[in-house]
Amino acid sequence: MKMFPKGDVSHIFNKFAGREVEMLEETKTLKFKNLGDITMTEVTLKNPSDATLKEMSDEATKNGLSLRVWWPGIMGTMDYDTSRVNAHIEKEADGKYRIAPRFDLG
Repeated sequence: MKMFPKGDVSHIFNKFAGREVEMLEETKTLKFKNLGDITMTEVTLKNPSDATLKEMSDEATKNGLSLRVWWPGIMGTMDYDTSRVNAHIEKEADGKYRIAPRFDLG
């Protein structure tokens, strides 16, 4: 496994920052007897085989890492794995989702 000073892998993954990833937003209303209706928006990948995410995964593998992608509302484990890079997708002001310029090991 490669070692990265202070866990910094930005020099590997910054080339992906700003790339758009198509996401789907689905509004759902949950009905609770005691709480009433709660409306939420669920966000998912439009294409689980997205070319940018595939390219990022290949780059991670090439560098002895695995890739985990986070976006608004996604759930995941809180375990810490120094051989895994966490990439983040964020919704920007124009309503599009893009790869955020932050990549961390864990």
